Amino acid sequence: MNLSGRTFRLLAVIAAALPLLVAPAFAQQSPPPRRPIQPPSWFTEIDAANTGVITRAQFIAHRMKTFDQLDTDKDGVLSRLEFMKLAEPPFSPHSPDPATLVRRRAFYDQEFAAIDTNDDGKVTRAEFETSVALNFRESDIDGDGRITREEVMLLERTAQDAADKARRERCRIDPDCNGDGFIDLEEFIEFETARLLERLDFDRDGKVSLQTFLQLAGPATNMPGQPTYQQRREQVLQRFNEIDTNKDGMIDAAEIRAWATALFKRIDLDGDGKINRSEWQLAGASQANPPTPPPVPPTKLPATTTTPQKTPPATTGPRIKPVPPPPPPQQTLQPGAPLK
Repeated sequence: MNLSGRTFRLLAVIAAALPLLVAPAFAQQSPPPRRPIQPPSWFTEIDAANTGVITRAQFIAHRMKTFDQLDTDKDGVLSRLEFMKLAEPPFSPHSPDPATLVRRRAFYDQEFAAIDTNDDGKVTRAEFETSVALNFRESDIDGDGRITREEVMLLERTAQDAADKARRERCRIDPDCNGDGFIDLEEFIEFETARLLERLDFDRDGKVSLQTFLQLAGPATNMPGQPTYQQRREQVLQRFNEIDTNKDGMIDAAEIRAWATALFKRIDLDGDGKINRSEWQLAGASQANPPTPPPVPPTKLPATTTTPQKTPPATTGPRIKPVPPPPPPQQTLQPGAPLK
């Protein structure tokens, strides 16, 4: 079933709010203030006389103009290629994000398949008009054969609420809160501050104690091939001491913001004030594969009159290269570690 312009704008906004990156689901940024609601552009275009009401015939006539615009070869049917032009200007707003265009094309590809009811790979004028009639019914809430300004305003408010909810959910799991493909400093700070406080500030006093922070080390158990609990605990303690600049045994939002600012500058390798996808992935890889510590010098053997037994030469058999341990399990990842 084809969707009305209003419904598509809602879906497009929600699609734009889908995560581009995956990160721990602890953060939440403040939702933007509610925007004033205005009638959608298609309503004002049809209601040129400003009566506040449009009829079914007016709606269908206006939407069928789109069919004529898409039917560039004027053969009376729309091919998939012609129909997919709906994903591009002037039918859809321009977006610099290539992922947005990909999502729109995927959406209209599904729409084409739904409207093409006989599955012949073409959308006829009759099929298109049937879908437009269904669009009208979506906006005619009371079913009286008219769409009023009040009805479309209610639908616009519902669309805005759904989009805001999708944005809040996106910001919980993705530091790229606005979905532009980059993480700016404020997005990064808000994300890191929120995910630490939401996860660890149980009494909501804006502070986290060392004892609480140490919970990030995970259970006091050891697994073969994984860092020991003591190693994980030391890593968490080191991170806490890095954030706790006043050394009072507590970290607060101000200290987390200062630490996140410094961390942002380390990840932003080109210093352009934004973390791009490559920088984010490099930071994640460095967290998953920390540098190997320098080798410990061999202990001197005490003097003895007995000749020590020589180690058999390497030629007695193939040498087996040590296999590095796998990265720690998900629950032991430290705050500030960008995840892939």
